[in-house]
Formats: sequence, structure tokens, C-alpha cells
Amino acid sequence: MSYFVKTIVGFIILDVYLNVGVAGAGSFWVQVVLVLLFFPLLKGILFLTKKDFRRIGISFHPKWWKNMLLGFAIGFSFWLIKYGIEYFLNGYEITGAMPFSQMILSLLMIMLTFFVGSFLNDIIVRGYVFGHLKGKIPMKWVFILSLVLYALDDSWNEGFSLSNTLFSLLLGLSLTYAIYKTGSIWADTGIHWGLNVCYGIFNGTLGSTGGGIIITKDGPPSLLLESISYIIPLLMFLFLYLVRNKLRHGDGSPASFL
Repeated sequence: MSYFVKTIVGFIILDVYLNVGVAGAGSFWVQVVLVLLFFPLLKGILFLTKKDFRRIGISFHPKWWKNMLLGFAIGFSFWLIKYGIEYFLNGYEITGAMPFSQMILSLLMIMLTFFVGSFLNDIIVRGYVFGHLKGKIPMKWVFILSLVLYALDDSWNEGFSLSNTLFSLLLGLSLTYAIYKTGSIWADTGIHWGLNVCYGIFNGTLGSTGGGIIITKDGPPSLLLESISYIIPLLMFLFLYLVRNKLRHGDGSPASFL
């Protein structure tokens, strides 16, 4: 079996495992077991393709936690700005807040659930793709392919539409650039995790209006409100590009796959 065939088959197995197996499990504890089993499965696929965890960006270099914290701050901040603008434009109204007795546990669940989901997704659609295709095809095509795969992969959760695809492509610019720049997954996962946590505060782990720590009620939709969902991810990418030298590789210097 050729290298590219094994790589494609491995990608499909991991993606279906995450989006059908883990995401579709009806029990929390079944999900926990499936998440734990993801890593032996990944290890087996990497053995067949002659790669390792470090090659796909799972490298605990001295700066990994700084990359993740910076990424988290960027993702959370821009999504908070997004919600602030939408509130100002009457995109939703705040009707209350979760009782304090439930708030802490809910926040911990949001933090944990979205970290796991972001981390596993980033491993598959960016770390795996970059790790297997770097040096095999031109880097610009690795970047583009990973970006497109992320947009298509997001349809598991949001369904396929032109608006969702455009949103995912714009959001994917920051996530893909983060791993492209650093050579590891942590800044990418930090951004992804941060924006998802902000989303979860307003919508809960299931993504429903009124299901978050801050309880909201949707206002009337408008073209202006929809455009905010495209503008904020684009501005986040531009900001990330401006602060790119704050992201570090394992040797402590600004670095990329280049």
C-alpha cells in the first residue's frame, strides 16, 4: 500500500472515529473511553505511516504552554468582541445567568469538553495533514488542503452550506497559520479552545441558545449580523499575523515549517 493511500485511509479512520464515534456516543463515560482509545488508534496509524507524535505537532517543547496561553487569549478575546458587537446590534438579549451553584461546574465542563474537542480536531485536520504532507508536496498546497479539510470537516457539526463553509474557511486561516508558523499544535489548539470556551459560556456545551452560563435570547437576523461572523475571524487572522513573532518553536525562536 502506497504512502499516500495509507495517509488518506488513516485520515478517514481518525475523522470518522472522532465525528461519529466520539461525538455520537450517547454516554459521557463512553465518550471518555473513546477519547482515551483515540491515542492508541492514532499511534497505530502513525506506525503504519512511519511517523510519530512529534512529527504531527504533539511536541512538549519548552514554549508549548506559552503558545497555548497566547492562542487561548487571542481566540477568547476575539469571540468576546464578536458577542459584544452582536449584542450592540441587537443580535441577542441577555435574559439572565445560570445560578452560581451550577456555574462553576458548568464552566469546568465547558473548559474540558471544548479542550478535548478542539485538541482532537486539530490533531486530525492540521497536525496529521501537515506532518504527513510536509516535504511531499509544496507547503502552500499543504496549507490550502488543511484549510479546505477543516471547512469540510466542520460540516459534521454545522451541516453543509455556503455560509458555514465561508465561516470555516475564514476561521481556519488563523488555526492553520498557527501550526504552519510554529510547527506544533499548541497555538492552534489554544486559539480553537479559547473561542470555543467563549462560545460555550453563551451557548453551553451543546450549542443551544439559552443553554450557556449567560442565558440569552436570539434577536432578529440581519445581513449585518451575519457579516460579523465573517469579519471577526478575518480580523483575528490579521491580528495573529501581526503578532506572529510572539509564537515560538521548540528552540525558542520564531519559526515555521518553511
